[in-house]
Amino acid sequence: MEEKKITDYEKYIRTEELLSLQKGEQELCCEDELTFQMIHQIAELHFKLVIQYINLADANMKAKEVLQATQQLQRVNMHMKHLPPVFDMVKVISPRDYHTIRLALGRGSGQDSPGFNHILKLGPTLWQPFEAILNERGLTPLELHKNAGDNLELFMLMQEMIAFDENFQTFRQHHIQLVRRMIGLNTKSLKGIPAQALERGAKFEFYPKLWEAICELTDWTGSSYNPKPL
Repeated sequence: MEEKKITDYEKYIRTEELLSLQKGEQELCCEDELTFQMIHQIAELHFKLVIQYINLADANMKAKEVLQATQQLQRVNMHMKHLPPVFDMVKVISPRDYHTIRLALGRGSGQDSPGFNHILKLGPTLWQPFEAILNERGLTPLELHKNAGDNLELFMLMQEMIAFDENFQTFRQHHIQLVRRMIGLNTKSLKGIPAQALERGAKFEFYPKLWEAICELTDWTGSSYNPKPL
């Protein structure tokens, strides 16, 4: 029998190794376990790229390379916007089969995702190099809003940081809805933690000072709504 020739593409992408990382047909607890496993593997690959881009953005900011840092965060945001549709594919699994798969996980839980947890720790670390650039230019986030035209590249970087924070929160909120649909919010996870604890986590902000500056800008412009006393 002639041996199958492996193409350069297969060697470079390592497709044989990649496609052997899932359970075989005989090992599946149900046919949709392959869907469940691959969706989460895809998500971890997205997370890996996000982590690389965050680290590059951090290095760019420390080198005062504002435009390059902005470009890296644009990549981060692209992936963060793609992640909710990736997890939407889980919805093809029936809730009953989903529980069969969860039981096959043993003590496994999405809370143990190394990629997600790394991003959760890395995200806030971008504040320090960004604040250093602000201080060097004698600016606060509010002043940057007021004088965006004079500091356009830095303003765009700030906007991408806010978008990253927003997109990460949106991803977590989307995950809550997925949990609600598949297992409910009044139950407990496999680790005995109420699923409702996810709602508290979704309120966590990477850059609270940037969100506060938006409120300050609203007050500064005088457009805050102050109802007249009765």
